Amino acid sequence: MKKPVRFVYVEQASYSLIGFIPYLLAYCLVLYLEIEVTTTVLLVALAALVAQLTGYMCIRKFGKQLKSVRDKTALVVMADHKHSIEVDENTPDELAGIVHHFNTMMAESERSAKNFQEMTTKMMLYARDIEHYQQRLREEGEQRHRLSRYIDHNLADKIMNNKEDTPLQNSRQEATILFADIRSFTSISEHMKPEEVIGMLNSYFDAMVKIIFQHNGVLDKFVGDELMAIFGLLGKPEEGPSNALHAAIDMQARCRSLMSEFSLKGYPVFEVGIGVNTGDVVVGNVGSRNRMDYTVIGDTVNVAARLEQMAEGQSIIVGEQTYNYCQSHIRMQPKGEIKVKNRSAAVKCFQVSKRALIEQ
Repeated sequence: MKKPVRFVYVEQASYSLIGFIPYLLAYCLVLYLEIEVTTTVLLVALAALVAQLTGYMCIRKFGKQLKSVRDKTALVVMADHKHSIEVDENTPDELAGIVHHFNTMMAESERSAKNFQEMTTKMMLYARDIEHYQQRLREEGEQRHRLSRYIDHNLADKIMNNKEDTPLQNSRQEATILFADIRSFTSISEHMKPEEVIGMLNSYFDAMVKIIFQHNGVLDKFVGDELMAIFGLLGKPEEGPSNALHAAIDMQARCRSLMSEFSLKGYPVFEVGIGVNTGDVVVGNVGSRNRMDYTVIGDTVNVAARLEQMAEGQSIIVGEQTYNYCQSHIRMQPKGEIKVKNRSAAVKCFQVSKRALIEQ
């Protein structure tokens, strides 16, 4: 690396070169031209010497001022707190201009450093907020996943996105209720270990619930080996009866294939009876402030439960209103009438034909 040249050296070299010229000229005049050394010549030589010394002193003064500026700028650069450099009134304009530009540059640097620090602080706050939002999204995703294990994901989104204390408002509307129950479950399970019963039920319910969700159904509850589902709350309400019956048919078909799998596992095989009924219900939250159950209540639910009780294994019994909605595209035949508790009029019921079940 090339070593920088100090100003003092340049100053001394310049002075030597400038001072050498008049002496060389005097030597030529005296020696070669034989000029007589008179008082006038001596006064001229003296004046030249004074001028030379005066110039040297000016240069020295300028050099000291330049060194002072260098030292002051060095102190400012090394200091933690930056401040402006003050110069006296005798400082040459050129050096004063340099100092002014230096002060301007330091002020801009100070502002830039302050702005950078503010931006860094904001970025840190933004990063913290982003991390917080990401954590909330992860937690919300986990909550949605856990909730979707119990109800359809569309209903889970509806509950999660609602900002009110009561997630879903009570309302009266038409819905289709489906009950499905394992026939002779008590006698089947009494010969099994509790762990085997739970494993069998989990496999069965997992298969049935997937079908319910595929047909826009809402799982209401499990009661032992029985499940209850609601159709018409999601999607188009008028498609509720058709969705419920197609779900029931798919459930019976899946149950038959599931029994083949159970046989390979050593589980006992069983049959399922399904009841479906359509009518007006009250949909809403039932329970306490700390524990709410989103369900439906009404006579339609009671009739659906009664239809399921009279359904034999591998059969589907439906109420009159469900029949009226679906008779054009699903084969059914009359099953007679049934009496329902606390209801004066008998309920007409119909059974999905075995051919419709086999075709599925």
